[in-house]
Amino acid sequence: MGEIVGIVSGKGGVGKTTLCARLSLALCADGQKVLCIDGDTGMKNLDLVLGMESRTVFDLDDVLSGRTPFEKAVCRHPDAPGLFLLSAAHDYRARIGKEALRALCDEQKEHFDFILIDAPAGLGDGFAAVAYAAERLIVVATPDVTSIRDAGRTATVAREGSGKRAELVLNRVRPLLMEKGAAANVDEIMDRIGLPLLGLIPEDDEIVIRAGGTGAGRKVSDSDIPFRNTAARLRGKSVKLAGVWKKYLLKNGWR
Repeated sequence: MGEIVGIVSGKGGVGKTTLCARLSLALCADGQKVLCIDGDTGMKNLDLVLGMESRTVFDLDDVLSGRTPFEKAVCRHPDAPGLFLLSAAHDYRARIGKEALRALCDEQKEHFDFILIDAPAGLGDGFAAVAYAAERLIVVATPDVTSIRDAGRTATVAREGSGKRAELVLNRVRPLLMEKGAAANVDEIMDRIGLPLLGLIPEDDEIVIRAGGTGAGRKVSDSDIPFRNTAARLRGKSVKLAGVWKKYLLKNGWR
């Protein structure tokens, strides 16, 4: 029986879709069968980041409305056989019914190890539908003050509204700025947001480069390491942050 994970954020532009794509590939590399659902209706980008924009014909709205069966709408990743995508609707007017989304996920979790749902940013109806369908939430934030505030609000709503397990992934971290005191450190950010830490993703140009088709089938690089370790923690494995960051961030100023 698989696990349904909603990937949410208060603020847009924090790397939520990239995290969803890279986590899914990392899980597949570890032998897991993964379904990615793009829940950002009208602003679909998960197909682009996964390099699957030319493969999607039908979408989530087609499935939830009953126009198309799930098996016809879902697409298999060309380079990661265990990864499947159900794309978001093209029409921004389409709405995701939370009961229908939950029923779909509950049905499909018998066939997948993980279902990752990329939610729209903010606390609107799309967020509510994903939070209702998911069994576990990942709140994505960056170290800037606006993202921290919005992530804290998102964490509060997630806890109060669903009572489900929620964890933090801090993205685009620049450790040298933290060391100099120019940015809040990780402990301070965790305290402000009020969530346990699942993963730290550094600021890295290679992550941006790979975001246009995330590199499935390519040689593993340093930029894969934070995502693979975050995926391992998602599976319940114990991976110490210190060991990862000591090696990976020396080049970026980590001491």
